[in-house]
This record gives sequence, C-alpha cells and structure tokens, in this order.
Amino acid sequence: MKNHVKSLCRAVIFGVIVLLSTSPMAFTQTPSQNSVPVLEGLDPVMLVQGKEVQGDLKITVTRGKFQYLFASPENKATFEKDPARYEIQMDGACARMGSPVTGNPDLYTVFQGRIYIFGAGECKKRFETAPENYIEGEIEARPRPIMRPEAPNEGRLLIEKAVAAMGGVAGIDGLISYQEKSTTLHTRRQGDVEVKTSLIVLFPDRIRSDQTMPDWNNPSTTREMAVVITPSEVFGIMAGAARTLSNAARIDQEKELKRRPISILRARKGANFNPALIGSAKVGETAVQQVSVEIDGASHTLGIDPATGRILSLSSRRRGSEGNFGQFVQVFSDFRTVGNLTIPFRITATFNGQPWKEQSPTIEAITVNGKVDPALFEKPKINK
Repeated sequence: MKNHVKSLCRAVIFGVIVLLSTSPMAFTQTPSQNSVPVLEGLDPVMLVQGKEVQGDLKITVTRGKFQYLFASPENKATFEKDPARYEIQMDGACARMGSPVTGNPDLYTVFQGRIYIFGAGECKKRFETAPENYIEGEIEARPRPIMRPEAPNEGRLLIEKAVAAMGGVAGIDGLISYQEKSTTLHTRRQGDVEVKTSLIVLFPDRIRSDQTMPDWNNPSTTREMAVVITPSEVFGIMAGAARTLSNAARIDQEKELKRRPISILRARKGANFNPALIGSAKVGETAVQQVSVEIDGASHTLGIDPATGRILSLSSRRRGSEGNFGQFVQVFSDFRTVGNLTIPFRITATFNGQPWKEQSPTIEAITVNGKVDPALFEKPKINK
C-alpha cells in the first residue's frame, strides 16, 4: 500500500514532464472555499516551540483554506505579527513532493521552527529522515563560488552568441507562438507507457498543454486531459469538464516554462538577468563554456559551444522523482531549423547523474509563429 501511495504521489508531479505536469489527481487540488481547523486543533505558536497545546475554538485566525486555533489571545497576537513564520509552509503542498501534491493539514512535522504537512504517511517518514533534502531554501542557501571580475562580461558575450545560434534577436524576441508535440516514456507498475504531449504557448502569458496517456489503473483505457493558463485563471479540462486549479499550479507550470533555454534567452534583457562565465566542461566529446545565469532568484548553468553558440546542456537544482532536490541536467541534440529558430529535437535528462526518462522527451513536431485558435484558451461551458 505504501508503494502504491508513493507511486500516486510521483504520478501527480511527474506523470507528464516535458514542459508542464498534470494528472487526474491534479484536478482535485482546488482549495475549498470553507476553511477548516488544521494541525489537529493544536496551537501553531506552541507547536513551533515543540509543545502540543490544544487551541480554543473561540480563538482563531483564518489564512487561505486553513483555520488555526490558539490557546490564548496572546498566542493569536504573536501569530498575526508574523504569520509566515507560524503557518503551514509551502502553501499547504506536501513537503516531500512539493506542488501540486497537497498535504493533509493534520499530518505534520516541525523542522527548524517551521510547520510542514504531507500527502501521505510515507512522505512524512521520508522527509523526517533527511528534511534538508526536501526544502528548497536549504539548497539555495549554499555558498556561492567567488566570481572573477571579467566573468559577467564574458558570460554576456556567450549569451549573445547563443542568441545568434538559436535564431538571432528577431527570431527569439519576435516569437509570438510556439507549438510542440512530443513523446516520453513513463514507468508504471505495469511497465513503461508512452505519454503524448501537445504544447501551445502564446507569448507572453498563455499556455496550454494537452496530454494523452493510458489510464493509471486501467492501461487499456486512454485518458486525455489539459491544463490551461491565462492571465486571469488556470484550469484543467478532463472529460469535457473544466475545473479551476490553484495558483500553486500556475506557479509550478510557469516555472517549468522559464526553465527552457529559449525562455532563458528571452529573459536576457531583464534587470535581474545576471550571467557569468564560471568555467569549462564537456558535453559528450564537445568542449563547452559554462555560463551561470541568475534570473529572479533562480539559478541555471548553460553549457554553450563557443564554436557554434549552441546551448548543448542546461543544469539546475530541482525536485527529482522522489521529491528530493538534486542536480538536474538536460543534454540537447538533433538540432533542426524551424521557421527562424534552430531548436533541439532530442533532450536527454539525468538527475544526480542517473537517467531520467520521464524528463527525456522525443520531440516529433514544432511550429513557430503558427496560427492558434483563441478558443483553445477558453474554459468549456460545462464546469465543475
């Protein structure tokens, strides 16, 4: 049973990972409109201090979908002065698996004075054995290498070369729409299955990803679903019905988009875009220059071929299939020209040095600046 729960958690996040991820369970993630008492009714201020003290139903604070109970008005006042310290962390996501897997607000633990919740008992057990592996802040706090004074300028020159190799300023900045069809292999209890993804991006702020895959429980049945992001909402579509998804789902999907090389290059003019040459390496037999790029707090390392300007690799820290943070590396090959852009059609991924086939799509077709039906971004009339 524990393995089954773990597999379901993994399916939620990594059921379809090319650009966007979703699964049937993702359609259950919309927060309830009615806040409910959490943490088994314990006072969160006392819980952070390592004490389990029952709260009073008459002394409460509601934050989002969670209602917190307090043992005294003084504790309530302490919470209200600094709610981010005492409330459930990660917006209620499972601390082991992360968004979009939601946690059970009565299945909790305290780590370094912060309260985390979990989607299953197995997740809580895994987290408590090595919590520092599952908290993003713990990873980001690692010391940064000392940078040479000339490194930022060298990095920018290589970024400019990468822009030219991918399609030039006009090709990258003039991108209006991007459509992609791809296939990935996913491991399930029954063996490997193919997951088909159709991705549409209308820049700057509309995304739709449709997935076709065998049903998790009945592989002979095909399941189709979609996630749609617009400036005003994010929703999922399954069996012709639409359901609003949480803002955490939007953040998760947009983060995946920003992780792509073309998105990184499109962000190069931003005030928070900080490239730097940090060294050399090899991608296969090709020598590359490694350019670290900081964008709005996120860190990426591009492996750029100085001879051609092509981005041959991209590495960053992110969650793996077990929920822990580690080194994620993508290697790009089979470059083809589509419209004004030169794009890799093969991506091979590893996590902490091990192959990650669910993140290694074979791209079958790409359309650049093609016509897109606006109706694809409208919510179906039959909603839930």
